[in-house]
Amino acid sequence: MPGFTCCVPGCYNNSHRDKALHFYTFPKDEELRRLWLKNVSRAGVSGCFSTFQPTTGHRVCSEHFQGGRKSYLVRVPTIFPLRGVELGPGAPAGPGPGSGRLTAAAGEDGPAEGGPPDHSYSLSSGTTSEELLRKLNEQRDIIALLEVKMKEMKGSIRRLRLAEAQLREEIREKDRLLHAASAGTRKRHGL
Repeated sequence: MPGFTCCVPGCYNNSHRDKALHFYTFPKDEELRRLWLKNVSRAGVSGCFSTFQPTTGHRVCSEHFQGGRKSYLVRVPTIFPLRGVELGPGAPAGPGPGSGRLTAAAGEDGPAEGGPPDHSYSLSSGTTSEELLRKLNEQRDIIALLEVKMKEMKGSIRRLRLAEAQLREEIREKDRLLHAASAGTRKRHGL
């Protein structure tokens, strides 16, 4: 499909199909670029997507900007429905109040009054609940990207199976013609 496709994980908006949307390239300004990469959550994720470096072909659609458009005041994408995240202007990426991503409930960060934290055995020493939630959300993003890749691979497999069936049919037809031609040659030579 021609046009630009949004590079946000799980977003399938395409400039050819979704003509009402705008598609923005990553900024050249280092600080803005770093914020975009952090919010888009393709850079810094441990695993196969940790080396993502956007090129001039990578675009982010206007659905990820407050008000549906990048402007002088709205310069960083902050809306990510796949992850259930809507960050406030200038807010860092990650879980926060009302974001839809998992967040630590009040009182989970420390012990309840006079008692030990519930399920403290499940946390390794020095690991905060925010770190665990961030890692969980990163893994969810990776799963979403892998699901997209799996869908693409299934499409490729389907196309290859169709091509294989067509080739097999061509081979059968050529074998049939070859058999008919050899049978005709035998008749002519009286064999």
